[in-house]
Amino acid sequence: MAGAMSLREKAVFAGLGVFALYALTVAYFFLAGRAQWTAAADKYERAKATCERERKVISERSLWDQRYEEEASRIPVVDDGKGADTAWMRVIGDMASSNFLFTSTLKAAGETDMDDMKQTTVDIAWSGAFESLVKFMWEIENTDKGKFDITFLSFSQGKAKGYLSGNMTLNCIFKRK
Repeated sequence: MAGAMSLREKAVFAGLGVFALYALTVAYFFLAGRAQWTAAADKYERAKATCERERKVISERSLWDQRYEEEASRIPVVDDGKGADTAWMRVIGDMASSNFLFTSTLKAAGETDMDDMKQTTVDIAWSGAFESLVKFMWEIENTDKGKFDITFLSFSQGKAKGYLSGNMTLNCIFKRK
């Protein structure tokens, strides 16, 4: 019987098989562990970079506070008894007129609280030349008459050649006395 193995040979092959399985298991765990270690090291480096950026921002807090105070001091103050929506619609209408942007509708929403400031939204239906629109938008963003933010703008070809028409939404920020 050439094909029959002795008990000793079977034990040796079984031992080699167990050793091979053990070696494969160890190799798998080392390779998987290395991938996890690399992922963890990458995550650590990203967290470290984020921490450094945040530490830098925190160290510049006095600068950010100073900039905030400068900007907050430029925010207009509206008397308690005075309607803010009509005041802003007048300012916006004057800026639009000075830039030859025609407003057919100015509609203000109510005031909303934002910590120590207030905000009102003004919807505008407008028409005019492209250049007039650009000048108006520049003035809205750079005026000292108020703090405005354009949150929505749409436009289409106007009825007259070379003119546009559309809608715009402005947020107006202010304080109350």
